[in-house]
Amino acid sequence: MKTRHSAPFSAALALLSGVCLADTFQLKDGSTLEGRILKEDDTSYHVEVQVTKSIKDERTIAKADVRSIEREQPDAKAFEAIEKLMPAPDLLTASDYEARIKSVEKFLTDHRGSSRAPAAKVMLEKLKAEANEILAGGIKMNGKIIPSTEYLANAYEIDARVMEARFRTLIKEARYLEALRVFNEMSRDFRNTDAYREVLPLATQAINTYLAEVTQVAAGFDERMRQRQVGLSRMTPDDRATTEAAIKEETAELEARLKAEKDAKVGWVTTSPDLKASLDETLTFGKQELNRLSSFKSATPVDGGKAYRDALRLIHTGSDKNAMTTAISAAKSAQIPQKYIANLEAAAAAK
Repeated sequence: MKTRHSAPFSAALALLSGVCLADTFQLKDGSTLEGRILKEDDTSYHVEVQVTKSIKDERTIAKADVRSIEREQPDAKAFEAIEKLMPAPDLLTASDYEARIKSVEKFLTDHRGSSRAPAAKVMLEKLKAEANEILAGGIKMNGKIIPSTEYLANAYEIDARVMEARFRTLIKEARYLEALRVFNEMSRDFRNTDAYREVLPLATQAINTYLAEVTQVAAGFDERMRQRQVGLSRMTPDDRATTEAAIKEETAELEARLKAEKDAKVGWVTTSPDLKASLDETLTFGKQELNRLSSFKSATPVDGGKAYRDALRLIHTGSDKNAMTTAISAAKSAQIPQKYIANLEAAAAAK
């Protein structure tokens, strides 16, 4: 029996089919079909197709209806999956590299004779080389590996740049709450760095954008509550009681989260359209932040990155204990966090 499909149906089927190693049948009526050949005889192909993600079907295609068959190459499909692993993006951890390395190694094991194996081996060597640098304490930024020695010499400024990169990425993805929380960390730990000063205009813009969104949500709060009451009034007594209990439980959870975040001094709390206190908290804090940034921009800049570099260089090259103590004090005055000061003190103690 011949099986024919209209062009639209076959196109949809091709999109749905996710069969590994699927062959593509070009039919004489202009349509296509993707599937895995289970068997064939003199007149027909018996093909397994993926109708949906979880449903497969078997179809019979008459050879007389087939114009051509494009055979799927197993190694091509597998190489597509690993090809995107290089170049590795910035700021990957050692475990991130390990996962990528294992994926490439699996390809080489599964497809030893593949014409793509040489390219995979080059990828593997590059991934391992970068992973070794990361394991040794290095970092990758702007597509370049910064060795551990170079990183340690300028750890404070580099870490500030890492935070800056995270902030910019989140803003680009319009994830404003997460971005502003990262900016808060920068304000706490890296406010006297070039990276922080450079993101101030973007941070101000992000705060204004986020506050505008929250203001709009807050403006509709009373109407949402009114509509909720209208909905409740239309329910049967039993349904209303059940719904009111659910609302009460949800409100208690939202209030508990808000309290926990305020106690932890999160700053940018999680907002909920159904909890006015969370909206008010965000609007109040946001206005305070805008005032703070306006004042900060007019302040005399202190270069914390330079203070850290100068102190570490003096410690490594000098022997004057008093000079070392003075340099570390200058780093403290630049409001460099204690963990970086501890590095300087440990280096000085080792002299």
